[in-house]
Amino acid sequence: MSFSVLIPARYDSVRLPGKPLVDLSGKTIVRRVYEAATKSDANLVCVATDSEAIVKECDSFGAKCVLTNKSHKTGSDRLAQATSILGLDNEHVVVNLQGDEPFVNFRDINTVATILGDVNVDMGTLYADLDAKDESNPNVVKVWLEEGGKVISFSRNELKITDSQLLKSHHIGIYAYRVGFLNEFIDWPQTDNEKVESLEQLRALDRGKIIHAKKSISEIHLGIDTIEDLNLAKKILLDA
Repeated sequence: MSFSVLIPARYDSVRLPGKPLVDLSGKTIVRRVYEAATKSDANLVCVATDSEAIVKECDSFGAKCVLTNKSHKTGSDRLAQATSILGLDNEHVVVNLQGDEPFVNFRDINTVATILGDVNVDMGTLYADLDAKDESNPNVVKVWLEEGGKVISFSRNELKITDSQLLKSHHIGIYAYRVGFLNEFIDWPQTDNEKVESLEQLRALDRGKIIHAKKSISEIHLGIDTIEDLNLAKKILLDA
């Protein structure tokens, strides 16, 4: 199935300023994410950024990159503008790969993209086993799934849903959807659930949209948000 990978890369980060350009063992974070994505079956991999400095960095290693408005509040808004700049039609499948996930396995990118072809859903995403130590960690988003993979809810609170018939897992924040859905999504107002949890995907569930998840095969799930995350990532690469 034909699909594109779009990587939102905002320069400003409260906890790690200039994050996409931070050096991670000899390469910038945005370069490591881009290079991981190019191993997938995507027809196109493109960084969507608000920063001329990130555009310059992408140019230095031959990455396709588009410059978007600085005023976007979310990565979804940024990607929607990117799809317009790139001229992608409404039926085209895009994978939203976070720009701070340098350890993503390219097979996971393929998996989340093919969900849109395998199942009649609005969005595809991934999950992993939930470690006991992460149960009460609000920074680890939980997802509740039916046996077939249909998502029932997301939350930072491990007690939001107590139905033992559902699989409670660690949500992995990579998404696939069609351009037409993305353009609808950004026009919907934020819901109360989304605001309380700071989770964009709840906007789709609250609108009655169907999200399906498959299990990730990546061995490392580390988004780099802090200097501690960065140091851990460097250690992982050193020990590899």
